Amino acid sequence: MYKDILDKILEFDQISIFRHQKPDGDAMFSSLALNQFIIDNFPSKKVKICGSDEYEIISRNDNASDRFIRDSLAIILDTSTKERIDDQRALKAKYTIKIDHHPFGEDYADLNHVKVKSAAAAEFLAEILYSKDFKEFKVSPQTCKYLYCGIATDTLNFKTANTTADSFKIAAKLITKGDIKVSDCYEYLFTDDISVFQKVSKIRNELKLRDKFGYIILDQKKLNELDMDPSEAKNHITELGTIRNINVWAFAVENNERLFDVSVRSKRNYTINSFCRDYGGGGHTNAAGVKDMTKEQLNALFDSLANVSK
Repeated sequence: MYKDILDKILEFDQISIFRHQKPDGDAMFSSLALNQFIIDNFPSKKVKICGSDEYEIISRNDNASDRFIRDSLAIILDTSTKERIDDQRALKAKYTIKIDHHPFGEDYADLNHVKVKSAAAAEFLAEILYSKDFKEFKVSPQTCKYLYCGIATDTLNFKTANTTADSFKIAAKLITKGDIKVSDCYEYLFTDDISVFQKVSKIRNELKLRDKFGYIILDQKKLNELDMDPSEAKNHITELGTIRNINVWAFAVENNERLFDVSVRSKRNYTINSFCRDYGGGGHTNAAGVKDMTKEQLNALFDSLANVSK
């Protein structure tokens, strides 16, 4: 089923790994996992992780040259459309592979593998690496840990609506094979220092309610007061998911272009990605977003989300 991926990895001596802009844990840990897998099994190959945008817990950019990428196999992870690739040089590689789990994307690579039912790109990547096509190769404990972290972050520690029995089965396998201490991973991935806790307390005070729709809007003035950049602030959308009587919730932050980037989440029975697609965004059924919205567009989107929340 995944022999075509393996054949290309075997064919190329140079491999470049890409992720999406403003990477989350899934994008970053999937990149690290694939990099580790290749290093462990093909030590003679040269592999580089590409992408300048950083993830707050751990980041990696190997500063690949134009020539390296041009001559390489580019594997692009967790990225639904070509516009979202962090480093557009990926499209100039000799051959490209897309491995993703987002719906409504595009087949921009030479080889496209997408599994929407996977809760995370790391979950799909783990399935690939443990498939019969890859059975001759080892998945090291470090690779297991990266994959587990990718799944845990994208499912918010297995709490999102798209978490399935397969998510738990794969996680259990990774825990066993990687000798993972789950409590240590939780502390590493999901705890903050006191300064972040204090900022989040202030962010919660910005919550507004319309029917069963909750939302927070942070403009530049408010971000300056909180001493937070837009990407850091938007990560706290998870705070709204714990409120029992909210069905749909959104978090909008003003970016450096004086426009708004918005993340939207919902409970299982409330589909929200179609509304985001109307404004050039997209994502999963219960987790989606839009970039660079005007205030008027933001208000119109919130009207729609308030209606569907009923």
